[in-house]
Amino acid sequence: MPRKRTSVHYALSWREPNSHLFDVAIRFTAARQDPELSLPAWRPGRYLIQNYAANVRQWEASDSRGRVLPIQKVGKSRWRVEAAAGTKIVVRYRFFAGTLDAGSSFLDEREAYFNGSNLFMMVVDRRNEPADLLLQVPEGWDVETQLPRAGGAAADGSELRLARDYDHLIDSPTIIAPDLRTHIFEEAGAHIYLVFQNADGIDTRQFVEPARTIVASQAALFGGLPLDEYRLLFHVGNVWHGVEHEDSSSIILRRADLLGARPGEEGFDHTLAITSHELFHLWNVKRIMPQRFRPYDYSVETPTRLLWVMEGITSYYGEGTLVRSGLWTRERYLRHLAREISTLESSPGREHLSLAQASLDSWLQEPAQMHDKANSWISFYNKGEIVGVLLDLQIREMTGGRKSLDDVMQALWKKYGSGKSGIPEDGFEAAVRRIAGDGIEPFFRKYVDGTEPLPYEELFATAGVELRRLPAAAEPGLQLSVRAVSERLFVESVVQGGAAARAGLLPADEIVALADIRVTTQSELKTALRGLAGTRHLDILIARGGQLRTLHAEPAPYQSVEISMVIAADADAGQRGRLESWLGNPS
Repeated sequence: MPRKRTSVHYALSWREPNSHLFDVAIRFTAARQDPELSLPAWRPGRYLIQNYAANVRQWEASDSRGRVLPIQKVGKSRWRVEAAAGTKIVVRYRFFAGTLDAGSSFLDEREAYFNGSNLFMMVVDRRNEPADLLLQVPEGWDVETQLPRAGGAAADGSELRLARDYDHLIDSPTIIAPDLRTHIFEEAGAHIYLVFQNADGIDTRQFVEPARTIVASQAALFGGLPLDEYRLLFHVGNVWHGVEHEDSSSIILRRADLLGARPGEEGFDHTLAITSHELFHLWNVKRIMPQRFRPYDYSVETPTRLLWVMEGITSYYGEGTLVRSGLWTRERYLRHLAREISTLESSPGREHLSLAQASLDSWLQEPAQMHDKANSWISFYNKGEIVGVLLDLQIREMTGGRKSLDDVMQALWKKYGSGKSGIPEDGFEAAVRRIAGDGIEPFFRKYVDGTEPLPYEELFATAGVELRRLPAAAEPGLQLSVRAVSERLFVESVVQGGAAARAGLLPADEIVALADIRVTTQSELKTALRGLAGTRHLDILIARGGQLRTLHAEPAPYQSVEISMVIAADADAGQRGRLESWLGNPS
């Protein structure tokens, strides 16, 4: 079938890579008088306003004869070209790409990497029309992207890539580099590409078979893969970070954790977990999508109470896939789950912020805006995963083991996977009701829309798993977190109800001294507190607002709880059967 004729033509090039400036050109015919262009203010997968227009500079416009056309910025992320309808227009601008993470764009002498949501303006009246992208490719460099190629490379090395529409264009992360390391295998009728950039010293081949296992397991859940090719684009860097896309994922792996890593070690396991998480998004959020995201409005916040489903349920299936497929033992999975529960139970915000509300308020979680985030926020990834586990166990218990959360996800895929419609705000609960019955309603009222304590012991016991709460050893302290900057020590957060909070410390206060002992690092703070053990009243010299102040604290031990989870030695046959149904055969 011949491809549709493209109506918007993008070109990406660069002059001096270490300037970190991409050159973007957009060619189109004006569909109306004074056409407008806009750049997204946020990107799918990161539910926070990012304002990518802040990195755009030196914009200009001309017609097909090279005559200058007036172009004016008319909003924070919007431009208008003064031209008559039917005019052939070229808009050019430069974009600073100096940050490397899974959702950013980055340019230097070793690679050109971009996410189109940062970079490419949309011709406002042409969003749904086919587009193409001409890429400058230096000699000896390769391109990896989900965008299909139109023919081979040109004589000058450039490549033309095709996009179904604007949304497809900006949802296609791309790496152009000379030293890409690629492994390809076929699974579930699709070609899977594992692409590694900056992987010197890393044994990348050891991830191929585990990735195959992950793909096979998740494809089996949904009855196959809805594509012919899928790319896992890995950068080896200094953080862990992943972003999902329609037919690919962009993932940052932490080099320090991967050097010499072998199966069972933290860096190896984390790589499998983030890979599994991002792959599951192929179904959940990229195709099974909230109604409020159809279509995306890239210009403003788009709140939904379903982010815990999109991210938390995905986290559950991310690590869940590893244990069910035999890549992890049950004991390894339960250690992971215990750590997640410990994180949630140590979050003061769990007592007043519901999971649904945290999802809706995702757009407010920027620390510069949420001044007491440590005490007011919970992660919908973290609690969403835990609630997903408990919901699965609840469905299994209510249906006598005949149904599970798998049935819910399969039903959502069947109903919404075509992309023609999205899940309404009450659609996930409605889907669970159809599987488990109306008796599931209290679960959502208490644990999704409410803040009641989660029923760990009750539901884990159904699968023969014991959750143990052990008091963690605690020395008298201030209950705060700090950061050191140039031999100065600043408060990052204080624990609600802790000694520092009662004394009046605030985030951004500089701690100068404890009882006349100068402190400039976290280790010095700990040493001073240890040396002052037994002191009931402690003077803290701080700097706030350009003034020195002395606050008075009463150090006290902070009783945290350490969670462990084990398979009960006395689990009966029914519990063992439910455990096997939940986590798979032991390995």
